Amino acid sequence: MWVKDIGKQSKALKAIFEPNMLKLSKACVLCWSDLERLDNILSTYFSSIPYCHLIYAVDKFGKQISSNINAYGIDYSYRNQDLSKRPYSINLKRNFMLSSVYINQNTGCPCISAVHSVSDDSQQFLGFIVADFDLRNLPLAISSDKGNSLPHNCKRRQASEFCTKNAFDKYPNELQGILHKLISDHGLFHVTIHYASAQVMLWSMDDPYQYSIYDAKQLFDQDMYLLYSRLPYPANAKVSNDQVQQVLEHFNNLRGVDEQIYLCSASLNIMNGMVGLSFSFDGTQYMSVDEFLNKNWHHWFEAVTLSVKENADRKKERFSINKNFEKDFLPILKTRHSVELM
Repeated sequence: MWVKDIGKQSKALKAIFEPNMLKLSKACVLCWSDLERLDNILSTYFSSIPYCHLIYAVDKFGKQISSNINAYGIDYSYRNQDLSKRPYSINLKRNFMLSSVYINQNTGCPCISAVHSVSDDSQQFLGFIVADFDLRNLPLAISSDKGNSLPHNCKRRQASEFCTKNAFDKYPNELQGILHKLISDHGLFHVTIHYASAQVMLWSMDDPYQYSIYDAKQLFDQDMYLLYSRLPYPANAKVSNDQVQQVLEHFNNLRGVDEQIYLCSASLNIMNGMVGLSFSFDGTQYMSVDEFLNKNWHHWFEAVTLSVKENADRKKERFSINKNFEKDFLPILKTRHSVELM
């Protein structure tokens, strides 16, 4: 599953969250200085905020005055913590706002916060209430794309064409760096790169039965890393972190090494230690990471290029024979056949 730009959907999210948070802010005014009553009000209204997993109140100085309220009850231990450095604290007096995506320190998951100011009848600003949402549970524009078959073969074209075709070919080092960081620090164990369509398919340790599809714009977005929790590199992986870097570098090299024989798609699975490769002329190959890194690709390209040339020559020769046959021999056969019929 991939998440589209949050900014493009802020209007829809605002329509979902703002009305009930406005009601809650008005209810909180009556008990703002009574912390026990404030916790009870937040707890009562918690279920009215759709998709919310945590709610709390903060004063105008950025100090949390309420407890943490979630679906399991009230946690008093978070009172009085300093939240003045949170991104949403910069615009305290705005009526309603959505934060940018961030990683929740407690869950390690990507989140956003909806923030609503609290003001009394004389419009004196008291503070604000904050509702936190797990990004994966929000009704964002998503695409599971599990049934879509991505192209695994490229049409033959010159290197000058495909090297300027899309962002993957324009920025191979950036592609390599992002994928390496996602694998090494964010729990991805399988990646498939489709160069022709500039898309990647990603499998995460957090949700191994689902894959996510991203295009170049989404993958290169600065918030891309926030979509995946930080996880240590798995100790039972059959591929070392250094080998991941080497494999991705080899992918880049194979993509642009030859004008006729080039990489169309590539995959890496660090848990079973396998690499998958699909070339413009040679179909799909699977091999271990060790075999891939130790393969003499220079000789391989020479052999495949020679084979392609020989096949082309044979096709040209067959075409020439067929053309001569039609021109020189077919009329003779037709004449002979007509004479025999007489």
